[in-house]
Amino acid sequence: MFTRLSRRAFPYAALSVAALLTACSQTNTGSALPATATQQASHPAVTTHIAPQAKAMLALRHGRNHAVIGTPVGIAKLFQPVRPDAAEALYDSIIANKNGKTSSDIASEGFECCSVDEFGDGMNLAEDNARPTQVSVILDSWGCESGFWNTECSTTPGATFSEPVTLKIYSLTTDQSGNPAPGDVLVQDTQTFNIPFRPSSDPRCQGPNAGKFVGKVDKECDNGFANKIVFNVSIPKTDLPQQVIATVAYNTSDSGYQPYGQGTQCFTGPGGCGYDALNVSAWGDGGFDGTPLDPNGVFVYYTNPSFYCNGTGNGTQGLQLDTPCWSGYHPEIRINGKGGSAS
Repeated sequence: MFTRLSRRAFPYAALSVAALLTACSQTNTGSALPATATQQASHPAVTTHIAPQAKAMLALRHGRNHAVIGTPVGIAKLFQPVRPDAAEALYDSIIANKNGKTSSDIASEGFECCSVDEFGDGMNLAEDNARPTQVSVILDSWGCESGFWNTECSTTPGATFSEPVTLKIYSLTTDQSGNPAPGDVLVQDTQTFNIPFRPSSDPRCQGPNAGKFVGKVDKECDNGFANKIVFNVSIPKTDLPQQVIATVAYNTSDSGYQPYGQGTQCFTGPGGCGYDALNVSAWGDGGFDGTPLDPNGVFVYYTNPSFYCNGTGNGTQGLQLDTPCWSGYHPEIRINGKGGSAS
């Protein structure tokens, strides 16, 4: 779900960007990561038992379909697409300022809070039959080394937690109703990343902003810290069709295909488990190099179907197109590649 993030940290701040997506109340017990889109396993009934730092995100949700937030103000001036590697960009939806820096004042999708197993987007790539070399995804870390994002957060500068994240790129097919759907898995890569905890609470953030930190780029009081993970996918060599679906999947205490459970050492630690407050960016209109398959939809697997736009999903379990409530809130992803030809 989407949630409103911070108000301005200071009256002179130049950018008032919209909130972070979070907020959900239910979870799942997970299943094995599917080898193909049609091999999604069943999940038992969801419960309200989720990590406290994720459950606290409930207070931030609002908007149509439980989650949609307002259009950011000022983004056109400070945050525009940058193309340092445009010659190799098959798809790019990462929003940055003129120096290539991303804002932490963004919307995002929470896995633990929202019973998410997999999240991504459908794409019309800029080239056909190109070979992917690198995929970048913007995450949003709300976790603290000690304390929670909504209390007194304390983090040693540079502190991180490790988390395996799986990238998948699917071919595109259609379901029985003729709607876009994931087909064969063309690329699958799991890498373990050192994810930074968000910075400590900043005393300059007071009142409704208490507990937040001041983002170095947006100069706002922020809840989550945006950071980029990068997959190198040159092996095995794969030529992509022009229409694909790219997603990421990872586990949390109660969500993901293989949840860690709540018996881990970090769960009762001073800051809880960092992955329980780890989100994926959901900010912007989708690709400016390449285009989104559905400007108003993304691909997501909620094990609690009430989080889909229509409150039920398409009636089946697994990764599926969720539309039309995602306009302006697509995941930030860049796929670099070589070869291919424009259509």
